[in-house]
Amino acid sequence: MFLVSKLVSFFFLPPGLFFVLLAVSIILFALKRLKSAIGVLLFTTALIYLLSTEVVSNALLLPLEDAVPYPKPEEIKECSVIVVLGGGRVSRCPSENFKSCVRPQVAMRLFEAFKVWKQNPVPIVVSGGKVFERGEEPESTAMKRFLVHLGVPEESIIEEGASRNTFENAKKTKELLSGIKSGKVCLVTSAFHMKRSVKTFEKLGIDVVPVPAGYLVERSEYIFTSYLPSIGSLQRSYFALHEYLGLIYYSLLTR
Repeated sequence: MFLVSKLVSFFFLPPGLFFVLLAVSIILFALKRLKSAIGVLLFTTALIYLLSTEVVSNALLLPLEDAVPYPKPEEIKECSVIVVLGGGRVSRCPSENFKSCVRPQVAMRLFEAFKVWKQNPVPIVVSGGKVFERGEEPESTAMKRFLVHLGVPEESIIEEGASRNTFENAKKTKELLSGIKSGKVCLVTSAFHMKRSVKTFEKLGIDVVPVPAGYLVERSEYIFTSYLPSIGSLQRSYFALHEYLGLIYYSLLTR
């Protein structure tokens, strides 16, 4: 099921989606169905342009980022544990003596968790394993190393290094917390990823206080460059589409 979800993501999300559409147009050209082939090419061109603009990427991301508000200080104080979700690592980083390091989006999650920990110094669970068997250690180890660099004591950090996606994050974390006396969980992940994460954790009976991190949408007026294509906007559109696809997948998975 895990591998199938990865393959589905490739076919339905950019850039894989663009390759699929281009392949379809080539086949149509080969079959001499010129009007259909040109139609697919025009659709692909329009799709690439739209998804690469700030206006469209913001329209896709904003409902996700605004789905869950940032918690008040008194809500954070109710948590007896902080859980940070992983989202990718880089193996053999020169800055870490060729051990793994976290990706920028995960670094923002960890820094947000650090801010929460400063307000409420409870144990921190870092959740993330190996998506594929690449590298020598799970993502949770890199996450723990990052928090230690920030000043969190090692004994305050608990690793969950077996999960590969959000559903497994929730499932493995629940198993881990079953041996710990805990109340509410401060759940830290990217703002655009929070809606799906909260649904998944609550479905498994975990009472969470959502702590969104790493906001990507600039909540200001658009300028002329907002309508020009950029790789940054395309990446943000990918994040949003990945979440919408994930929401559909997890709603089917947790029925």
